[in-house]
Amino acid sequence: RDRDELPIAVDRQNLFESSYLAIRSLSRAEMNKKFQVSFVGEEGSDFGGVRREWYNLITLELLKPQYGIFEPSAGDPYRYQLATHIDSKAGEAITGAQSVIRGELETLVDRLHFAGQVLAKCIVDQQLCAFHFTSAVYKKLLLQPFTVEDLEAVDGALFHSLEWVLDVNADEEDLGMYMCVDTTDTDGNHVTIDLVEGGSEIPVTEANKIAFVHAMINWRLVDRVAVQTDALVAGFQSVLPLELMEPFDAAELELLLCGSEEVDVDDWRHNTLYKSGYTAESEVITWFWALVDKMSNEERLQLLQFVTGTTSIPSRGFANLQGSDGDRRFSIMRVTDTSRLPQ
Repeated sequence: RDRDELPIAVDRQNLFESSYLAIRSLSRAEMNKKFQVSFVGEEGSDFGGVRREWYNLITLELLKPQYGIFEPSAGDPYRYQLATHIDSKAGEAITGAQSVIRGELETLVDRLHFAGQVLAKCIVDQQLCAFHFTSAVYKKLLLQPFTVEDLEAVDGALFHSLEWVLDVNADEEDLGMYMCVDTTDTDGNHVTIDLVEGGSEIPVTEANKIAFVHAMINWRLVDRVAVQTDALVAGFQSVLPLELMEPFDAAELELLLCGSEEVDVDDWRHNTLYKSGYTAESEVITWFWALVDKMSNEERLQLLQFVTGTTSIPSRGFANLQGSDGDRRFSIMRVTDTSRLPQ
């Protein structure tokens, strides 16, 4: 059903800060209204296009390194994870991560809370986040448990190591592993963190290897980003309470938040409109679809981006494709100038 709208004005030249200030004090009821976005100093009415542009721009803004919110994952640079600043157990910054001094921790937490609000609002307003996350981030937002597979995009070496531990018989193979993890502190010095009490003295055996794997997953995906996770999840749940998200798994949340990257050509064809004399049987139209059928998925996404400005398909398919003025189906129309291609 139609929802009430809430006007917000943001400064294109200071997008992150002005957007943060515009929504930071809004109540849950206000956050559940549809944003009517305007850019300061720019004329124009928001019939959906300005709102869509803002969501695209602000989600991309969250990726900028100076904010220290997200970073590309090691295993898949096209997917993002929480930036690691602080080892929550030790309270120290991690060597090699983006630099955030302790005095900036409160600012970082506020930014992460804001990021969580923005992600939840993407779902509420049926807008797409401009990038995809690792599976671990979706599970964090849903407070769902991790599996060893969630490590693959985050830390490929650790993933393969733990897979090997699970596959071998630890009583027959000398693993040379203990219930601890070796890492470095802020000065680059070697430190050992016990995964259980006295872990550095407890060898990994067949009897305890499952507990070891779970403890390693928890250290890598939970302990190292606990502060960041708490802030991101708090922002997300301030807009979308957990009980509303309980029916979803990580894959379904990704579809809701980021759309699909797999192009269903049949759905695309079925939800395309033909104008100015074209029909589905027109020769030019049959040529078009024959060409699309021959394209790779990546080429189809590039075509969509060229025509629509987006490379993601909404969770409900091409019927809900977004145009500059809101929902607009993919359309092909004849032009009067015969020297030009259809548009």
